[in-house]
Amino acid sequence: MMILDKKIASVITDLTKHIKNEQELDDIKKPRKYYYDRMEWVRINKSSKDDLYEIGLENLRVLVYQLGLFNRHILTEKD
Repeated sequence: MMILDKKIASVITDLTKHIKNEQELDDIKKPRKYYYDRMEWVRINKSSKDDLYEIGLENLRVLVYQLGLFNRHILTEKD
């Protein structure tokens, strides 16, 4: 269990750094910027050259912002 705790702590540390690094680019005063289905966007736009760990950190950042701004994640319904 100790190894898992260290891995999770490492992800949280990396996420915190990622959020701080993105703060200059964030425009939290325009919440509409975060009103989209992040997972669907990644599914459509990711390429094989993308760093999946970095994409994961960005996913988590956007999901955290969505929870803070809208009290929920934005998910689209499939017909």
